[in-house]
Amino acid sequence: MDFKNQQQMFDDKKWYDSILAGEDQCGNYDFCVKCCREETYPCARAAHRYNSKYIRLAVIRRHK
Repeated sequence: MDFKNQQQMFDDKKWYDSILAGEDQCGNYDFCVKCCREETYPCARAAHRYNSKYIRLAVIRRHK
């Protein structure tokens, strides 16, 4: 499934859940911790990152 279709599914689910809750549900799902709202298809990409368990690595170098 591509990000565009997956994002549409998330948008439909968020809309329905928001109606039931009476408030916007954006940011209330488990995968939202990986969200970058400036991206295209933010929910789909966040869910992909959340489910893929990617780890960001950093290299620390001492200045001489």
